[in-house]
Amino acid sequence: MNRRGLLSRLGLLGGGLLAGCSAAPAAPSVPSAPSPSPSPVSPWTLPVATPAPWRSGRSRADRLRAAVTRYLAPSPVHPMFPGGVLFAAVDGAVVAHFAFGDAVRYDAAKAELPAEQRIPATTDTLYDLASLTKTFTAVLALRLVEQGALALDAPAANHLPSFVDKPAITVRMLLTHTSGLSRDVPLVGATAAERVEHVLREPPVGPPGGGYLYADQNFIALGEIVARLAGEPLDLLVRRQIAGPLGLARTGFRPPPSLPVAATEGGLRGTVHDPSAAAFGGVSGHAGLFGTAADVAAFAGALLAGGGPLLRPSTVDLMRADANARFGPAAAHGLGVDVDQAWYMGRLAGRGAYGHTGFTGTSMLCDPARRIVLVLLTNRVHPDATWGNNNAARRAVADAMLS
Repeated sequence: MNRRGLLSRLGLLGGGLLAGCSAAPAAPSVPSAPSPSPSPVSPWTLPVATPAPWRSGRSRADRLRAAVTRYLAPSPVHPMFPGGVLFAAVDGAVVAHFAFGDAVRYDAAKAELPAEQRIPATTDTLYDLASLTKTFTAVLALRLVEQGALALDAPAANHLPSFVDKPAITVRMLLTHTSGLSRDVPLVGATAAERVEHVLREPPVGPPGGGYLYADQNFIALGEIVARLAGEPLDLLVRRQIAGPLGLARTGFRPPPSLPVAATEGGLRGTVHDPSAAAFGGVSGHAGLFGTAADVAAFAGALLAGGGPLLRPSTVDLMRADANARFGPAAAHGLGVDVDQAWYMGRLAGRGAYGHTGFTGTSMLCDPARRIVLVLLTNRVHPDATWGNNNAARRAVADAMLS
């Protein structure tokens, strides 16, 4: 069954969606409160701060534009992606912020629209951030660590009764993808809550702590822990604790239809592309966020600056340090971020660069050594996720920062 059919079967299309760390052993698992119910008030109505201004700097926009727009040409049959937005800053100064191509180029049947029916991408276009959501979830979890409400090396089962048969899995393992949990996310159940609960009960496929296996299940579980400990749903937490303080007016889950959103597979706009996040109601710790390139850059810039209003500098240092060195460079991962991964960071990798990618064609990169923030948001899954990834474009723009 294709993705659109799956969402239709689950009733999740159209109106189906509502608008310093302790290493001491934790107490035995005890039942915790159920997940917070979705708020009747849209998080998008909550106030946000005035975003911190970027300084203007000498532009590298022409070089970056040339590096990324070459992939709008057929290669050889179709473009790598229909369009996107790029944001780059060095030492707090913006060197490029531009849109290119189209936010909507194809119809639901994957046919190319006439030029007059396409919708160009703009710097205000929201993109489905996909797995960039994981880094936002990691920040929420690390805020709880700073508050003493969550311990990195405590069993996740302390906060998730469904993990009672997985006592060896720790919060740190969830953050570093070393829990042994499966890549698969089975969608079983009549409601979003039942589907989440089924996933939480899934057995691991490898020994906890025995190796690196990137898996959405880690951040599905982490998102549940964060929401239960904070007593609020994840969408409200992102708005109150991240978007609000940073002034990210166009970042959140389940964006209202009034906002300009780039299309993904099947012509979806504003409905999360990830099937499991959609099956969970559009809000999850692993995927579901939408945002603009400027908002993602502000988030990345806060981390690069030592955490800003989000985290302490020592926590950011812990977050971006490779926690998986014993598993080799391909597994290099901090707490919710990749570390020095040349497959998308290009020549920026190797000096402690960190960031994340998203399946929909998004990426965020911080280079502390060179004080670089680089964000590339595309909708490469529009109209078809099987057309390939955009890693070549990610590397090209990263390399262009050094040319």
